[in-house]
Amino acid sequence: MPKDHERNTSPMLEARQKIIQEKYNTLKTVLEDMIHNDELITAPRVCELSGLSKSYLYHNEKAKKLFNEAKALAEEKASRIPISSYTLERTDLDVNPHMHHKDMLLQYEEIKRKLYETYMISFQLLKTENNRLKGAIRTSREKIKYLESIPKIKLHIIPNCLNRGFLSYSITTSKGKRLYNGIGEDTIKGIIWGTYTLFARYFSFELAAPIDGVTIEKKDDAYLLTITDKVKEEITIDILMNVID
Repeated sequence: MPKDHERNTSPMLEARQKIIQEKYNTLKTVLEDMIHNDELITAPRVCELSGLSKSYLYHNEKAKKLFNEAKALAEEKASRIPISSYTLERTDLDVNPHMHHKDMLLQYEEIKRKLYETYMISFQLLKTENNRLKGAIRTSREKIKYLESIPKIKLHIIPNCLNRGFLSYSITTSKGKRLYNGIGEDTIKGIIWGTYTLFARYFSFELAAPIDGVTIEKKDDAYLLTITDKVKEEITIDILMNVID
């Protein structure tokens, strides 16, 4: 289950990381454009140009840092003081005084296009995951309905011999899961429709009385107990353990 879940959700995580990066790139491009055009940098204006929310601007630490750096650079540029290379090296902002406004608009539109594409990819992934979860829920409901339809079934193991000493046996499901290890006469609860393997060295198994929908047949050195959906009511199946001569 963990591996399947991880495999199913990893594309969604990748899309989420891509959205985070594209949002940051969009903010970066808008801020660079505003600095280049000597526009006053304010949160409402940045959100208007970028399409990003104020919450992202104020609560995302990386975005908040970039916004504050852009404001500082814009103020430094407005004061007619040349922006030092040292200042530029300490920020992600790429303030190129030689970049033409037309080039910046093209770059900005490309960033917005990528962000939109990423949102669409994420939407498709969410839709696919939603359908997968609906299918899993439907399957689980069908399984629950199936299990609820099964009557209470018990196995009553009866050693049919005079010497009832140490009589050990095992009951295994069709999937190989060990259901029960018994010693002597006992009653096992929680049985459902299906096939079970009964094994006991030097003993055979048989129904104490015929039951419609229940059979026992020998296979190799074990016995296969099959309980079909013909069994509709609560029942205790008596099974005799006979000594093999």
